[in-house]
Amino acid sequence: MTDVAYHRSRYDVPKTKGFMGVSYPVLIVCLLVVTILFALLIFFLQQSKFKLKEFNYVDESVEVELVEPVPPPPPPVNITPTPKEERVEYTAPPVNIPGPPPPPAPPPPARPSVISNPQWASRPSPSFPDRAAERGIEQGRVVLSCTVQPNGRVNDCTIVSEEPAGAGFGREALSAARRATLSPRTVDGAATGARVTFPVTFRLQ
Repeated sequence: MTDVAYHRSRYDVPKTKGFMGVSYPVLIVCLLVVTILFALLIFFLQQSKFKLKEFNYVDESVEVELVEPVPPPPPPVNITPTPKEERVEYTAPPVNIPGPPPPPAPPPPARPSVISNPQWASRPSPSFPDRAAERGIEQGRVVLSCTVQPNGRVNDCTIVSEEPAGAGFGREALSAARRATLSPRTVDGAATGARVTFPVTFRLQ
């Protein structure tokens, strides 16, 4: 029988190399990685041991202030009335005991001065009310009383008189007074804060 030489075919199972088919360099690297992971796990377990926490309790003292008790009121004085038989009738003339003087009367409130001759930097220019024009009214007159401000403007205006009434002249006069300005700030010797009374006339154009 002739010996037949064996030739490895590509269909033959390849021979295993290393340990269980894993090469030795790869096996060594895996062992090093596993060892490092175990070492880290042991270190973490050592650091995370349960420790009892110590609590330092401090006794906070409370300051108490002692207040002296209020002394009791004095005992009432018992006055024994004089018996009727021992009473002596007073026959001298009556004596007037002067009382304290009455308090002085309060001073009267200061009355604001009144500007009787106003000088205008910008006179009131009212518009003729539509209500009066619809009623056939051709003219009207309103007297206002206002307070002069430091800038020459007037405010706190009130209607003293309105002729004819109910035709809208008073409303238009108040609106025009807000746009008017007095000049100078001191008129007739009266400083700002004085009251000024002036007429506002209306005439249908």
